[in-house]
Amino acid sequence: MKNFLLSLILTIILTQLSFANENKTKIDVLYFHATIRCHACLTIEEYTRSIVNTRYQKELQDSTITIQSIDFLEEGNEHFQDDYQFDTQTLILSKKVDGKEVKWKNLTEIWDHYSDFSKFEKYITEEINKFLKEL
Repeated sequence: MKNFLLSLILTIILTQLSFANENKTKIDVLYFHATIRCHACLTIEEYTRSIVNTRYQKELQDSTITIQSIDFLEEGNEHFQDDYQFDTQTLILSKKVDGKEVKWKNLTEIWDHYSDFSKFEKYITEEINKFLKEL
């Protein structure tokens, strides 16, 4: 009986922690790419991952920030082009509250800065920080 009660209490606590983790504000960093990728597209993804993994380790660890690469031409992903109104590779920041998207921004200037890592980093970092300030 004692083990049962401990198991029940532990289950309730873990469920509450899991629920609390679901009901928070998150920022998704979404890199959308085509199936066939050029050097610039690969560079943009590499830079983005490097910046997020280096500058936002804490936020990645507590799931405040997530990062994903998505082939928007893959079956089932076609809707993203309509959802986020893009027609080529792009980087989207998406703010979600309680699992529902409340704001997003297309970071179109990635193409202007991909040949200069420091400018690219400054741009991406400023945009992510704006979203983080709203948390």
